[in-house]
Amino acid sequence: MGDKDKELLAGFHQTISEQLNSRLSESPKFFALLVVVATGYGYVLSQPSLKKLFLPATLLAFAATLWASWYLAALGYAFRFLQNSQHCIEHELGWAKFTPSSLGAAGQPPQRAKSISDVFWLLPGIYHAHAAGLCALLAIICVAGCRSAWDCWPHCCIIAAGVVAFLGGIVLILAANVHYVHKYGDHRWQNPAAFDPKQDAQSTDDPPMRT
Repeated sequence: MGDKDKELLAGFHQTISEQLNSRLSESPKFFALLVVVATGYGYVLSQPSLKKLFLPATLLAFAATLWASWYLAALGYAFRFLQNSQHCIEHELGWAKFTPSSLGAAGQPPQRAKSISDVFWLLPGIYHAHAAGLCALLAIICVAGCRSAWDCWPHCCIIAAGVVAFLGGIVLILAANVHYVHKYGDHRWQNPAAFDPKQDAQSTDDPPMRT
């Protein structure tokens, strides 16, 4: 690789860094939407005159929370993809010794999601609290929805519906994260060590792309 190619690759590395910063700054935007939805939901529940809107408002808040959870998982997928591209460039340019990736296969995803940490593996550390907050918000919405219907239906049916809705929502959140973890590991992750200059002249046991 010539000096000009290295200069272009370094410029691309900077572009990826800017994209990573952009991904990290996106979470406040969709969480602002959740704040608006939650505020509107609370207002509806606080007004007896809006009793007819209790169910639609509950469904809207529930759907908005699931959408935010899916969006967060997709955001983690995009973040890891950009980060992996960045690590590959660092190895190609010989910068890996200055990064944590010099310690091994940087950012290698789990082959199977066997634990809760594997399920949320794609999410950067600062997003773990976001994921926990979404699960807590889902529980609050389910409890509030049950409370709003407490005088309208048999209590056992209301409790059962709330539990099923909460567990179903949690399953969907976990499924979205597992989907992106497997998609990234099976089709997107490349071993940065395969791009070391010293590896160019010889074959390696670890291919660049996992299959």
